[in-house]
Amino acid sequence: MSSNLAEIDFSRGLRHCDGQQELYREVLICYLDQFRPLLDDKALLENVDAARLQFHTLKSLSATIGATPLSKLAAQLFAKWQEQEHDERAEAIRQVNANLALVNGQIESYCNEFNSAD
Repeated sequence: MSSNLAEIDFSRGLRHCDGQQELYREVLICYLDQFRPLLDDKALLENVDAARLQFHTLKSLSATIGATPLSKLAAQLFAKWQEQEHDERAEAIRQVNANLALVNGQIESYCNEFNSAD
């Protein structure tokens, strides 16, 4: 899985927040609150509906912050989750979590830069 899934276009995310830097920073913090613990593979493997809800949430929030590649991956998983075998699902969660960890790190760096600019 390519690390380009972890790319964030911060300028796009800022545009989603009407160019309001403080609002965008708050959205990023909410994203971290939601996804810093990463996805719970056991829970998602046991409950198809919970998994689909989590992927839908990841898709939407990732698009909002400018993490379009991760958003697209989450959308694909949301659409085909029920059709996948257990091992495919487990691998998908592993891949999402690896990229989500990278996205979270970029968000933390961005927020730290924003704080030091104050």
